[in-house]
Amino acid sequence: MSRDDRGSPESVLAIDLSRRKKGARGPDRLGGVRHSLVGAHQAAAPYVTMARIALVRLAGDRLARIGALGLAVLALAGVFADVLASDLPVACRWREVLYVLPNVTHPASLEGASVARMNRDRHDGEWLIAPLVAYGPSGADGVAAPLLGPLSGGHPLGTDAHGRDVFARVVHGARTTLGLGLAASMVLVVIGAALGALAGFTGGLVDAVVARVVEALTAVPTLVLVLVVGALVPRPTTATLLWTIALTRWTELARLVRAEVLFALGSDYVAAARALGVSPPRVLWRHVLPNAIGPAIVAAAFAIASVVLVEATVDFLQVGPSDAVASWGEMMGEARAHTPAWWLVVFPGLALLATLSALYLVGEAARNALDPRLRGVDLAD
Repeated sequence: MSRDDRGSPESVLAIDLSRRKKGARGPDRLGGVRHSLVGAHQAAAPYVTMARIALVRLAGDRLARIGALGLAVLALAGVFADVLASDLPVACRWREVLYVLPNVTHPASLEGASVARMNRDRHDGEWLIAPLVAYGPSGADGVAAPLLGPLSGGHPLGTDAHGRDVFARVVHGARTTLGLGLAASMVLVVIGAALGALAGFTGGLVDAVVARVVEALTAVPTLVLVLVVGALVPRPTTATLLWTIALTRWTELARLVRAEVLFALGSDYVAAARALGVSPPRVLWRHVLPNAIGPAIVAAAFAIASVVLVEATVDFLQVGPSDAVASWGEMMGEARAHTPAWWLVVFPGLALLATLSALYLVGEAARNALDPRLRGVDLAD
C-alpha cells in the first residue's frame, strides 16, 4: 500500500491470506499473515492513537521547541553543576591517590581541600583537572573577596556579599530550583488527579468532601501557608517547603480533572461500555482517565513554573529553608542590602525569567496539542 493510498479515507486495510488459499502450510502461511498484520497496524496507527497526534503537533510547534531547548540547557546546567563550578577538581592525583569526580563524591580524605589550595601545595607528579570555574556555591575556601564585579579575580559573574561565586550559585541554583519544582509538581499532580477523578467518578459524599477541602485550601494563598508552616516548624528544610507547596497547590488541578471526568462520563462510549457490563474500575481506568489526563499533563508544566516562582519568592523574603545550597531568590534578596551590586539581581533574575518562560511555552504548546477543541488542522495535514 502506498503512502498516498494509506492516507486516503477510501483506502481499505486487508490481511493477505492468499498463501492459505494456495495450500501453503507451516511457517510460510504464518509469515504471510504476520506480515499483513504488521502492515495493517502500521497503516492504522496514526488514526487510532491520539497521543501520536499530540506529539506531532507538539514537535512541530516552534515555540515548544524553543522552550524545550531552554529547559534542556537549564537541566544540563543543573545536572553537571559540579563539573561547571566546584571547589574540588573533576579528577586529580593527590598524595599518591587517584580521584575521579571528587567534586561529586566529596571523599573524606579531601575534606578542607580546594582547587586553589591543591594548585598551591601539590608535589611533583601530582596533577588535577579543574572545573570550568574553580569555586563552589558555598565559598568554603574563603579566598574570594566580597562583591567583586563580573570578570574580576577569576569570577566570571562576580561574587556576592559573602565572597561566594555568583556563577557557581546560579548553576547550582538551577539544580535546586528545577529539582524542587519537578518533585513538588509530581506530588501535586498525583494528588490532584487522583482526588479529582475520584470525586467526579463516585460523586455523593466523596465529591462533597473533596469540594469542601478544595474550597478551604483555595481560600488561603499558597505563599501565606508556606510562611505559616515555615514559622511553625522549628527547623524548616527543603522537604518541608516541597510538601507544603505540593499539599496546597493540587486544588486547581483537582477541579480541572473532576470537570473532565464528568464530561467524559456523559459521552456515548462510556455509556456503551457500561451497557456492555464493564466494571466501574475498568470504565474509569480504560475509558475516562485517558480522556481526562490531558489537562493533568498540561498542568504539570504550569505547576513546575508555579512552584519555582513560590520557592524564589520565599527565598527572596529570606524565610526559606536553611539547608538550601543555592537559590536564585536568595541571591536577588541579598541585592536589597547592596544596591550597587547589580549582578546579584541581573544574572539570577535572567535565569529565573528563562526558566519560567520556557515552562510557559512548553505548557501552552502542550495545551494546544492535547485539547482537541484547539486543533485547527486535521491529521491528514
